[in-house]
Amino acid sequence: MIGFVKPACLSDARRLFALVQGGKALVGAILGVGFVLVAGRPDLFESLAIAGLTAPALLALAAWTPLNLALLEQVGLAGFAILIGFLAALTGGLQSPLLVWLVLVPAEAALAGGRRAVTEAGIGAAAVLVLLTLVALMGQLPISRLPETGGLIAAAAILAALVQAGLIAAAAQEKKRAADRQAEQGFAMYQLLADNAVDLITRHAPDGRIRFASPASRTLLGEAPSQLEGKMLTALAHPDDAALIETAFLESAYFNREGAAQIRLCRGSNHVWAEIRCRPVGPRPKGQPAEIVAVTRDISERKTQEQALIEARDAAMSASRAKSTFLANMSHELRTPLNAIIGFSELMTREIFGPLGNGRYQEYAGLIHDSGGHLLELINGVLDMSKIEAGKFELYEEIFELQDVVSPALRFVALAAERAGVALESEISPQTTRIFADRRAIKQILVNLLSNGIKFTPKGGEVRLTAKLADKGVEIQVRDTGVGISKADLERLGKPFEQADGALTRAKEGTGLGLALVKSLTAMHGGEAVLESALGVGTSVTLRLPYAAVTADGSRVKAEAKILPFRGAA
Repeated sequence: MIGFVKPACLSDARRLFALVQGGKALVGAILGVGFVLVAGRPDLFESLAIAGLTAPALLALAAWTPLNLALLEQVGLAGFAILIGFLAALTGGLQSPLLVWLVLVPAEAALAGGRRAVTEAGIGAAAVLVLLTLVALMGQLPISRLPETGGLIAAAAILAALVQAGLIAAAAQEKKRAADRQAEQGFAMYQLLADNAVDLITRHAPDGRIRFASPASRTLLGEAPSQLEGKMLTALAHPDDAALIETAFLESAYFNREGAAQIRLCRGSNHVWAEIRCRPVGPRPKGQPAEIVAVTRDISERKTQEQALIEARDAAMSASRAKSTFLANMSHELRTPLNAIIGFSELMTREIFGPLGNGRYQEYAGLIHDSGGHLLELINGVLDMSKIEAGKFELYEEIFELQDVVSPALRFVALAAERAGVALESEISPQTTRIFADRRAIKQILVNLLSNGIKFTPKGGEVRLTAKLADKGVEIQVRDTGVGISKADLERLGKPFEQADGALTRAKEGTGLGLALVKSLTAMHGGEAVLESALGVGTSVTLRLPYAAVTADGSRVKAEAKILPFRGAA
């Protein structure tokens, strides 16, 4: 069921259509009553003609429904043309005074649509006239019942046509006024936007000359819009940026594409950075360039920020280079005397050249040796971490016996484990006796993990190293029964110079680089290091090396290209 549209929701076009059709129905009803008064009771065909005269009332009602207005207009025009032909046939054919109504068909079409609608309506009216002429020539017209009144009937028909034409003219004027109001509102809206826009809006001729400029020109360029008319934008920009503007305009004027450029515009004796975006106005005439609309925005603040970022980056790079230089110098300056201290203290501890005399001298020499070794270990850790962060730590991977790395690592920490009263255990599965990795990096990883395990495991505890083959490649795990790590600290560990909080942790020496080195070196192998711990239970670190597995005959298990997404500390 078709519902009716609320009056507030009815468009201006539908109101005009309903007005015209209602007026036509009213004029038709008056003509029908006049015909009955003059000619008497109508016959069947005359009754149909009278009904046709009042039929536009149905179209006026249909305008208040959601039916398509264009369809209603086409039905109204076609029905009007056919009705005129039918009425003319009943009232004398080519002598009928109602033929004058045919000129109203294209006039009403002009109200409804454009040139095409008028042409189609004119063709339709001409077709009705031709058909009426053919019927008249064949002598098939019915006898008219209109009485001879000396032109009174013709005058009435012309009067009705004038009334109908007046309705159409009034509707056309109303339509024009509505279009003018809409155009004024649109112009006012665009003028409001242009006047209050922060960005400069300009319209350019195909050659680039400014035809219109918004008031934002005062803020951006320090000139009134009228002062810019007729000027080229290139004349308002830095000479080095003229080519950028011309390229952007060519993109829009000749290739119908949006053009953009970052340029420097003159504001008095200074220059401001601006971003210009331009596009063609409407379709480009064939073989001719199009006009251009451009929007220019002040980006001086953004450029200042970009420059600050560039300077900060350069400063950071300079600082990084200075740090690398410093660490390289420190490597030489500190390692050389440290090696001498460690070597001489070891000679004194072993009493190579004879007894030292007092027993405390030997104790002090041992302390000097241990302190020098610890300091050298810290320096090496800092240097290695620096190389990894700079992406200069290179891996030299090869196939080697894992036990050849595990045994030295265990020996290296054995003395510390013995002093702490911690048991050291290791278990290597037969499938992982040989692996593909960097021998030096794996040893450094194991020493760091074993040292950490011993450092935080109380007397009587255990540190166990295991290696096995799993779905994700070779898995090497170091597990201890130490104090464990809290959940909050687990999120921080693995970053350079980060350590867990706690009295025991603060009492132990260290820089917090051990786990960071482990995670970084593991990631450089294309693997991952997973840290699991609980307070009072212990800690385990599992290394998963997906490319390290080697078969019994010495070939790689996974020979695909390695992806190394990580080149620095985790």
